[in-house]
Amino acid sequence: MATTTQTPYIPQTPGDLITAANWNQVQVDIKADIASQIATAIEGVKTVDHAKDADTLDGQTADQLTDAILEKAEQILPFRTGYLRTFNRLVKGTEKIIKHNLKTLPLVDVYQLDYFQAVAARGENENEPVWVNFFLYHTGERTISVKVGGTTVKAIIEAQDHAPFRIRFFDMLALYKVKYTDTTTVDDLETDFWTAFSGAPNDQYDVDQFCHSPWFEKCCGEQRSVKDLKERGDWEDIWFKMVPRRTINYPTPSAADPDPAVAPTQIEVAHHDFDTLGITLLQDPVYPAAFLADGPFDKPDSFEHELKIMVLMKV
Repeated sequence: MATTTQTPYIPQTPGDLITAANWNQVQVDIKADIASQIATAIEGVKTVDHAKDADTLDGQTADQLTDAILEKAEQILPFRTGYLRTFNRLVKGTEKIIKHNLKTLPLVDVYQLDYFQAVAARGENENEPVWVNFFLYHTGERTISVKVGGTTVKAIIEAQDHAPFRIRFFDMLALYKVKYTDTTTVDDLETDFWTAFSGAPNDQYDVDQFCHSPWFEKCCGEQRSVKDLKERGDWEDIWFKMVPRRTINYPTPSAADPDPAVAPTQIEVAHHDFDTLGITLLQDPVYPAAFLADGPFDKPDSFEHELKIMVLMKV
């Protein structure tokens, strides 16, 4: 008897992670394979009795066969694939519950969202040096200067000694499914974005923890539209900045190390069920000395007992 060797749609080895992309491709390959088999079966139909069922295989259509096969595959797989990213605020001693709905126990990675110096535009010619977690700005504002009490203060938005963490604003709009047209104004677009960004499972952030730049304020004041930005060549030069940071296997800071590089510290993650996990800040946050030092840049009111984090969950 001849033996037919079947090859996998996507070869995997023990220990490989089954990604969402691979799982989606397997579904596509299965459906194409079934369609091919049905086409072959139809070509072999010779009798009138079979002709009335020639568009099916064993009485099932391609879609029905695909659903049945995928249902069995899901029963065999030890878990589903998925990915989720959230932005949250931790208060010392209070567990933050996150409903991820991933139907399993995901791998969890926690990044501290560092504060960084920026210049917030509070109105026309009302610019303020601040420490923030999120910032919208233009490529031309890699460095922003502002006068404070007769002294010029400079905020370095994009340092030259390392690659900046920044995401194009229109990519963030797509990520949070913010709808807009060419006639949408920058002012409305920003409002809709922050509203979407603050929706569940993300937390809402205080107004002193995010802001936009003087360039952005000017666009809002002039009621520029998306079309205006595209025609001026500015649409691809608008950025969303944050600074997620994580150290691995680093000791807890001590009095002998007043300027720790470790982040984040003393965080507990607990899985409650297949759809829920909790994250708790066990001690007050630890910040670099540059942030804690007195200076012209205003700090958010809640920083001493509240830690901002980015959580990555993957199965």
